[in-house]
This record gives sequence, structure tokens and C-alpha cells, in this order.
Amino acid sequence: MLEVSPVAGWGNPMKSKLSILALVMVCLWGREARSDTLTFTINPADTGVVFSPGPIDLFSSNLNGTVVAGQSVSLDLVFNDDLLARLFLTDPQAFGIELNIHTNAGTFPGFAGPTTGFLLGPNGQQITDTQGAGRSDGSDGSFAVGLEGFTSASFGGAQAIDISGVHFDTSFPPTGFVVTDAQLRFSLNSTANGVEFGTEQQLPEPSTLLLLGIGALSVGLVKVTPVKRTQRVLHNRAN
Repeated sequence: MLEVSPVAGWGNPMKSKLSILALVMVCLWGREARSDTLTFTINPADTGVVFSPGPIDLFSSNLNGTVVAGQSVSLDLVFNDDLLARLFLTDPQAFGIELNIHTNAGTFPGFAGPTTGFLLGPNGQQITDTQGAGRSDGSDGSFAVGLEGFTSASFGGAQAIDISGVHFDTSFPPTGFVVTDAQLRFSLNSTANGVEFGTEQQLPEPSTLLLLGIGALSVGLVKVTPVKRTQRVLHNRAN
């Protein structure tokens, strides 16, 4: 049994023990598994427009102020106002989705732990196989997890797929830095591929003419961020 001598201002030994237990629980809370929904905002002016080829960056402040303390997290990354993203995949070249967590580290903040993920369908259901995610960290204080290798073959040959977001199961680095922003990036890797944001009612039925016209479209949703030096290139892996 833990014996604690009375400390000024803490009262009797029993109260001291309870105070210490409370402190321990607070410290451990940051390492407990938690589930979060991160909402990424899309400008209304950017709905109904096909963006290609990318990268396309969206941002969320939902994690801001979170201390990265090795905690396990289950994250649903979705779009504001129940918007969907329609993926146009006419080129066999694969596209990827990456989550970058920016911190106040000012240098390499450490890697996320082993990570898996999958895409979410219009109703929030899992619509792709669970993949091992690539992981990296950068000299700008960010760390990232990413899914790659999605093509039309991943969806039974369909060339237009609606998603409501992406899910990641991961753990944060145990380095104690504070989250300042979260960035969701679509990497389309081809001018023949694209993405369009809108509600289920706003998104038209895909047509052959629209799919063929994607390669000619290029617009400026992308928010430019500084190039970062990474310790490891993102790639799919099982751990």
C-alpha cells in the first residue's frame, strides 16, 4: 500500500492518496484510445467544380490544442454539411489520400504508430478493404499517415465513386507537442482523374462526356503549403 505523509494544503493522508490518484489518472488519460470525427471545410464556391489533378488540400481545426502523447486514436475524416466527394478515376494510375497533422514542434515531431485505414461511402460505411498506411514526419513539425493505390479496379471498375471521407486507426507520437492544424490531401496523380464536392442532390449522374472532360479542367482549390523535408516517403506498409 502506498503511504503518503500529509503535505501542507493537502489535508489528511487519505485525501493525499486520492489527490495523487487523480493526478495519475489525468496523466494516463492522454494515452487512452479515443474516437474523433474531424470535419474538413469546403468553400461553398468550390462545390460543383471538378478539380484536377491536385494535390487538393482541405483543413480542419478539430484537433487543435491536442497534445500528442502516444494515445491511440480512431479518426473519421469527413466533409462539412454532409458534403460528398465524387472521385473520377478514368486513368489507371493510382490516387492517394493523406492526413497531415501539424504541430508546434518546429522540427521532426516523430512518427505516428502503426496505422490502418479505409474509405467511407456516402452513408459512412466502409467501402474499401482495410489497408496498412504509410507514415512520415517532416522538418516543418508535421507527421502524416496516408493511403495509396486506389484505382477504378478498387471499386469494381467504376470510374465515378462517391465518398463521405476516410477512416484511420493510428496512434500519435509520444513527444508531447501540440496540434496546430490538420490537413487532408487528395493526390490524384493524373490530369485524367478528378474530384468534385457537393451534396448527394448537387452531384449529377456521371456521364461519359464529363469523364472525358476532366483532363481539361484545372482550378485553384489548393492551399499552398511550404515544401517539407521528410524522413521517410509515404508508402503502403503493414506496420
